[in-house]
Amino acid sequence: MDTEPRNTAGQAVGSTCTPTKPENRSPRSEGDRRFRLNLMIFWFGVLAAVIAAIAVGFPGWQNYIAQEEAKLQLRAYIDVRAKGITAIEEGVIPRVHDHFYNIGRTPAYDNGSSSHITVADYPLTKRLVNDECSHARADPKANKWFVGKVARPETVRETPFTAGEVEAIKAGKSAVYFHGRVCYRDIFNESHRTDFCTFWKWTAGRVSPGLYCDQGNSTD
Repeated sequence: MDTEPRNTAGQAVGSTCTPTKPENRSPRSEGDRRFRLNLMIFWFGVLAAVIAAIAVGFPGWQNYIAQEEAKLQLRAYIDVRAKGITAIEEGVIPRVHDHFYNIGRTPAYDNGSSSHITVADYPLTKRLVNDECSHARADPKANKWFVGKVARPETVRETPFTAGEVEAIKAGKSAVYFHGRVCYRDIFNESHRTDFCTFWKWTAGRVSPGLYCDQGNSTD
């Protein structure tokens, strides 16, 4: 006699069926979900607005960059080159000859310049001060618009070299500095300035060639 129990309902004997409980969503969790969704929609809107603004403004920005690059390539650039200095001896008045060079592609309008001859420590331990463009001296005989090289009147210090200055220079403790500022405008009517600095020191028993200072040479 077959005593094995039979599962007439298609289920294993001893199994139970547990009813599924409906998901319990609290009003607070539902509110958090809606808040996150609204926040996401807000940030997507901000991102789309930024992308649209960039797309609209990009051609104008490109045009501005192109114009500025063209100005940098075409504008005037002034370089100052000192030719030489007088003998460094007690009682001799220091004089320096120099030239302006417009090394740019278009003319420069001479708005004036200032230059100085200064005996100072070597190596230089202080900042050499140049006159502001508002106080720059304009040469009435100079060509206002110029390209290439332009001769200038020599720069003269009012007082001669003193015995102490000559001694310090020949001992290698001081040098003679020629420094100043050139103020000019370009064909775009924009103002610029060039700061320059050259120095001479005593080396091997004589005056060295003119050397560029470590500071004081710049243009804008």
